[in-house]
Amino acid sequence: MNELINRLRLGIQLFMIFLAGFLFIMGIFYFNILFIIASLAFALIFGRLFCGWLCPLGFWTERVLGKITGERELPGFLKTKSFRLSFTMLFLLISVTLWFYFPFQRYLFPVLLMGTMFGLATFLGMFSFDKAWCAYICPWGILSSVLGRYAPYQLGIRGECEGCKACVEACPIDGVPEEAVENKQSEEPAEISSRCIRCLECSSVCPNDSIDVVRSGDA
Repeated sequence: MNELINRLRLGIQLFMIFLAGFLFIMGIFYFNILFIIASLAFALIFGRLFCGWLCPLGFWTERVLGKITGERELPGFLKTKSFRLSFTMLFLLISVTLWFYFPFQRYLFPVLLMGTMFGLATFLGMFSFDKAWCAYICPWGILSSVLGRYAPYQLGIRGECEGCKACVEACPIDGVPEEAVENKQSEEPAEISSRCIRCLECSSVCPNDSIDVVRSGDA
């Protein structure tokens, strides 16, 4: 089942890459704005599902950068909540400013937005770890994490958890399930942090199949 899920996720990611390329070639540059809206909409239902399954930039960091970059520690200040929120607000402010600054050339905005995000994600991936952008910096990922806290469906740890932390080691964005593992009660499910991108790498390595979808509030 895990292999089937992995193949399905790869297939969906490839479809989104081809879709993005097709729309770009057709001159529909605002497709990335639609993707951003979709990511936030998905977050309201099941957290960062878009990030792990549909995001073309997520595909690039995972499937390409992940093959060529190493595992180096990201500077500590970039991991802080204050930095993440400040960067997100600054990014949004600059984006809105550029939107109104080019009132008759707004194709420049989505192209500039795509280029900036691609460049930053690649830079961080090459000099830290592949998912550094997705884990800590991406403004849409951060907003999705905030919205995802209120999603009715979460990824959680239920059943028998041995505390082996295989899921923590497998997580591509810096051990997100660790807090849930440490908080797991014997009979109660524990929700994984809303920073989770729902890639299900944790589920694929769990020896007891303890990671599953849970209804928010049941944990």
